[in-house]
Amino acid sequence: MQAFKAFNRTSSIFSKAACYQTQLPKLTKWHADFTSYSSAPQHALSIPVRAFSSIPLSTGKQHLVILGTGWAAARLFRDIDCNYFDITVVSPRNHMVFTPLLTSACVGTLEFRSVAVSIMSLQKHLKEPQNNYFLASAQNVDPEKKVVHCKDEEGKEFSVPYDKLVVATGSQGSTFGIPGVEKYAHPLRDISHATAIRNHLIANWSLANTPNRTATERQRLLSVLVVGGGPTGVEFAGELSDFINKDLRRLDNGRASEMRVTLIEAQQLLGTFDAPLREYAANKLNRQGVHLLKGMVKELTPTEAHLSTGEVLPYGIAVWSTGVGPTSFTTSLPFAKTARGRIAIDGEMRALQHVDPEKTAKSDPEKPSDVKMHVEEHDTGHGKEIYSQVDSCYALGDCCANMELPLPALAQVAEQQGKYLARTFNALAKDPNAKIEPFSYKHLGSMASIGGNKALIQLGEQGSKHFSMKGFKSYLAWRSAYLTRLGNAQNRLYVVINWLTTTIFGRDMSRW
Repeated sequence: MQAFKAFNRTSSIFSKAACYQTQLPKLTKWHADFTSYSSAPQHALSIPVRAFSSIPLSTGKQHLVILGTGWAAARLFRDIDCNYFDITVVSPRNHMVFTPLLTSACVGTLEFRSVAVSIMSLQKHLKEPQNNYFLASAQNVDPEKKVVHCKDEEGKEFSVPYDKLVVATGSQGSTFGIPGVEKYAHPLRDISHATAIRNHLIANWSLANTPNRTATERQRLLSVLVVGGGPTGVEFAGELSDFINKDLRRLDNGRASEMRVTLIEAQQLLGTFDAPLREYAANKLNRQGVHLLKGMVKELTPTEAHLSTGEVLPYGIAVWSTGVGPTSFTTSLPFAKTARGRIAIDGEMRALQHVDPEKTAKSDPEKPSDVKMHVEEHDTGHGKEIYSQVDSCYALGDCCANMELPLPALAQVAEQQGKYLARTFNALAKDPNAKIEPFSYKHLGSMASIGGNKALIQLGEQGSKHFSMKGFKSYLAWRSAYLTRLGNAQNRLYVVINWLTTTIFGRDMSRW
């Protein structure tokens, strides 16, 4: 019996050997072709290459398409249960920008990569073949066919079908139609903006010291204009004054003393904070050398800012941080809009449409320039409207608003909406009859760094019982809070290392 088994094993080995022998010429020929192709000169590589093709992978799960990678979108695709959904993310940006620390990147306190959280680190399932990320911009949406039309950076167009669509494409800086702002001022909403501001600052610092530079021109180059007294404008002015006082003075004290930072606000500085905190911030900024000016910019030229008071301010660089408005993509979508051009949604984050399509042309802004920011969000201009839900379409973040209860364009609003919608989708996927409560926003409070290792913290709703603090302890709490909120351990480590190196060696002055 054992001899019989040994005979069978021997026969099997010889039969496999014969099989390999028949395949050997094919393998040898493939190796020869590959070797000759790889060793050929570059100009001779004219062998046609088979076009890339992907095999559609059908898993039977719902296909969720998410437009954007901001706060709302990132929280949604981080929390979504990929056991029930296949996801596709479409965005020209493959990371989420941690905006609270973006001002620190403008002056070299943090490196740019420290505030960019990769979407792959937020959702590991994006690496699986049934899930996708497309580096592209959405162009329009066809709700009837359930298709999103997209275009990549090279102009190639493609379409993405969906079972559920979430629009979370955010907003853009509002210029209020002021001449010259879009052309000459720097917005501060993305890493590319922070990079441009940093390079411009360092360039002006160097240009001001070149020979034969007049005193007037030197003074202009060393003047920085910050328009907008909200948290972003105040934090940037604080970081910049800290940069001037701690780092530029060590390089050239005379030139640093000529630096002038002017913060312009039309209404109140840090209007969402209590009066004692606002007063503390104003005094602190003044002591750090920031000039506070109340007024409105009427026009920007390449070298001057014309104010409503008639005053003219020469500047070398202008940073614009006065609020946000809708993008052209948002206003072009076939959904109902608020008076400020945001997508109208209901309490469950569903996109709405007009029951009477004829009213769309009469009431909804068709492009960002049609938006009047002084109009109330719920005011459509023609009284009470009747809307219906758009099938399988949702919206999150800055690009949308519930007209019955519009919320401000804040990161914490967007993140809470993303968390809510992920929880809703997961619950309905497990139980289609699950009871879903409308979205309810809980304001956690406000924080702002004002430079000089000082910060403001106000926890709770303004006008109701809340907790507030200021000073160095607030600064430590501000840093700790944002450090824990960063998306992953890698970015947290980056930020800690950046803070340590900045404290020990100072900020880097390299221009990229």
